[in-house]
Amino acid sequence: MNFPRMKEIRENAGLKQKDIAEAMNVSKGSYSMWECGTDTIPLKRLNQFCNYFDVSIDYVVGFNDKKKYANQKPDIKIKVTGENLKKIRQKKGLTQVQISNELNINQPTWNRYENAKNLILTTTLYELAKKYHYSIDKILGKDKDSEE
Repeated sequence: MNFPRMKEIRENAGLKQKDIAEAMNVSKGSYSMWECGTDTIPLKRLNQFCNYFDVSIDYVVGFNDKKKYANQKPDIKIKVTGENLKKIRQKKGLTQVQISNELNINQPTWNRYENAKNLILTTTLYELAKKYHYSIDKILGKDKDSEE
């Protein structure tokens, strides 16, 4: 999964991949693969990147051009994330099986996301937010002001 704004943000700050890798405490190879899109950046690392540059996840993934929300929080709230995933599913009138099928995951995995047992994967969250037009920051409890 490629998020081209990662490179743009880093370069605009005058930093090298090595600099960001060190700041994130990951190998340069891992960071390079995330930036190039040959590997998907884990959600916690994407959040770390966004916090480092003080930008929203929605901006980095290209959902909008708003670099930061006024009431942006630094942490992902796993319980709020689970509650928001359940609200989205219910608003769409879908069962766990139906939404799981739409997102190409199994129902027990979705259940663990809704019940805050596991943090949703970056790719699954991206597909959900894109398909149903939701803010990733809002789903994760990072932005209290944006609408679901």
